[in-house]
Amino acid sequence: MQADDLKLVDGAQAGAWIEPGLGGEFGAVTLQIPEVFESYARVFHPASDSEWNPVTWEEVAKFCGTTPHHEMQWHAIVGLPTYGDLSTSKWPGQEPNTGMLDVSILDLLCEVLAVHTDDPAHCLFGLCVIQCWEDSFSKRELRGHPLLRLPLGRDHIVLEGPLAAVDQIVEEPRGSVAFEFVKEGSKPISDDERAALLAPSRGSPNLIWPEDHSWLVVSEVDFDSTLVGGSTELIEAIVASPGLEAWQVEPRTSLAEGADKINQP
Repeated sequence: MQADDLKLVDGAQAGAWIEPGLGGEFGAVTLQIPEVFESYARVFHPASDSEWNPVTWEEVAKFCGTTPHHEMQWHAIVGLPTYGDLSTSKWPGQEPNTGMLDVSILDLLCEVLAVHTDDPAHCLFGLCVIQCWEDSFSKRELRGHPLLRLPLGRDHIVLEGPLAAVDQIVEEPRGSVAFEFVKEGSKPISDDERAALLAPSRGSPNLIWPEDHSWLVVSEVDFDSTLVGGSTELIEAIVASPGLEAWQVEPRTSLAEGADKINQP
């Protein structure tokens, strides 16, 4: 991955402050974000309708006759007992992405974050290797830059640069993906389609924080919401921000599958 304003750094050193503050039961906010912040927010990844237009979870809950709240779970608001077979969902559209924010939502969030650090020019971005981010770098590039290793095998490549450079984080396509698409498709793809498939595309980092540690953003690879820890003012600004669907949460708020006690089938 080539980026003018981002550089690889020692992730183990840059993120050493994170793990000592983690704890709590499975799914808890504080298993992802250290319990060192004044306040926390949950940013819901948008779903989409049958025509791939983005929709909020609140809109989906209204359609399905369920109740939106800070611990809602996707399967629960669409009328399913567990996050299993979504084919029987009451929602005719698509479920939200897991493990990453849509880049349009990411950009809106970063606009808010930039106001709540003294130095937005110096931030860190963590890319979880579970999502194959190593494929976007050469072995030579990664050599000498230890990973940030967090619990449950969440190892991250860490980049440093200005917060505004978040749009320079791109994923290199994997050739096997294109090959399988061609092999299994009902008809050959055009040259333009092939070029689009093989072109680098913007990606969303799993971790973002400024050097002053005034906030931390975490998009856990298995969850369909992003968590933010920071000052009370920051969290209030995120919750109130147009274009973001966010609720304030507590350190022990859970994102585990069984956390939604309101929308029971």
